[in-house]
Amino acid sequence: MSDLDHNEEIDELTQVSMNVLIHAGNARDYLVKSLKSIHDENFEEANDYLKKAREEVTISHSFQTSTIQKEAMGEQIRYSILFAHAQDTMMTAQSEILIAENLIAIFEKLMKK
Repeated sequence: MSDLDHNEEIDELTQVSMNVLIHAGNARDYLVKSLKSIHDENFEEANDYLKKAREEVTISHSFQTSTIQKEAMGEQIRYSILFAHAQDTMMTAQSEILIAENLIAIFEKLMKK
């Protein structure tokens, strides 16, 4: 692999990693707002923020998927700590969405009693 090919690979993987991080970070920002809304018992607003969080994590996931598909088709993808961190951030956001969805359901049920 020439230096140019190696640098292009680094640039592309770095760019994908940053896109995953940006959108996963946006999702986590919306999740924090959703949790605040849950705390304030504003479940409609909490659900609105969760919807935005889901949209952001979906975008993040699409960037990750494109890289994984390339590797599945035989393209050699180097290991990248930045990409691993991006995936970790995205998976954390996905888990937090699941928790927030359940918190809303639990608190709405408790509020009806």
